[in-house]
Amino acid sequence: MELRHLRYFAAVAQYLNYSEASRRLQVAQPAISQTILDLEDELSVKLLLRTKRTVQLTAAGTAFLREAHEILRRANEAQRLAQRAARGEVGILGIGFFGTASGPILPSLVDTYRRKFPDVELRLFELDPDQQLAALDEGRIDLGFTRTLPSDRRAEFEQEEVYNDQLAIALPAKHPLAKQKVVRLKSLASEPFVQFHRKGEPGLFDEVIATCRRTGFSPRIVNEPNFMATVMTLVESGLGISLIPRCVRSLNRAHVVIRSIAPKSGRIPLCVVWRKSANDPALAAFLDVLRAAIPSIRNQMET
Repeated sequence: MELRHLRYFAAVAQYLNYSEASRRLQVAQPAISQTILDLEDELSVKLLLRTKRTVQLTAAGTAFLREAHEILRRANEAQRLAQRAARGEVGILGIGFFGTASGPILPSLVDTYRRKFPDVELRLFELDPDQQLAALDEGRIDLGFTRTLPSDRRAEFEQEEVYNDQLAIALPAKHPLAKQKVVRLKSLASEPFVQFHRKGEPGLFDEVIATCRRTGFSPRIVNEPNFMATVMTLVESGLGISLIPRCVRSLNRAHVVIRSIAPKSGRIPLCVVWRKSANDPALAAFLDVLRAAIPSIRNQMET
């Protein structure tokens, strides 16, 4: 039994006229007649009583028609759903991110995407870069906002830069250098540093160490908190200073000032990554939304 058997039968049952069904379906009448005969033969029941002038449903035909309509409805629904999925309009999309770097840009991206694709279920997970790689490997997320991938994993993933950050110095508002617009890093060599822990973001931690060493000293790190918000709390409390990405400005601490440093640090990219083997239209649609927003994101985050 094929769907065309049901469509032909439903059309004849609706119009009780083979000629009208033929015209509506744009199928030759003999083909419709033979298809219904084949259907009746397969079911071993008579569905239609046909004379030269009339066509009537049998009791079996009436019962079968109800089921045929439901099957055709479900088939049409399945077709529409498949077509929508192919366009990225339905499905589930898992996104990994870490707060301070993604927080200023992600809400707007999610809002734009949801307005365009309201039937895609978005699942957001706050994960550090190592956790995002594990989640991508396990299939728990489809893409991640993270730092540059380790060289030994790049062959497996696509990677695009979203924006580039640089280090700045976070100082207690009462610090003697807080009024300077640009702080010479060398003048902070004897200060205690509070730095976000290396395990959470090794690339950032290594850039902090490298930037200080290029200036001629190694930072005296007295605390390595697990959260950037905790870093800012300790700075605000006067327990140290911190080299942070400029994106941390979004945390808005009243008694912490964030100043540019000289010399400048290296670039700290925020990237979006996804598996090369991914073939998900919902993922492709999100990437289209992101790429359209990148010029405004860079204007927001790099100036």
